[in-house]
Amino acid sequence: MYQRVITLTFKDELSKEAITNYLQPVIKEQGEAYGLIAMTCARINELSVVDTYYWPDYDTFEKAKNEYAGKFVEATRQAGAKVDIKEAFVYRAWFDGTDDMKSLTNF
Repeated sequence: MYQRVITLTFKDELSKEAITNYLQPVIKEQGEAYGLIAMTCARINELSVVDTYYWPDYDTFEKAKNEYAGKFVEATRQAGAKVDIKEAFVYRAWFDGTDDMKSLTNF
């Protein structure tokens, strides 16, 4: 499994809401088409969020990044947000069953 963590810091609340409300549904749709397993978005403070994406493997992630993910990152930067990206193979993971995970979906 491969993980990408993106920390976004926006210049104001309006740009944060506009970008996240527009891009996250598109990223979800595109991600599912390219094999994305899961995505979470956590609000760190009023102007920062952390998005975490899980892919089955590096090759699947790399295809998605080349096809669409890089464009979203660039668009977010051009909108004035600070973007910090960390990527790595998942060393350990634990999930409490598929049914439980589906119950947590609020997208």
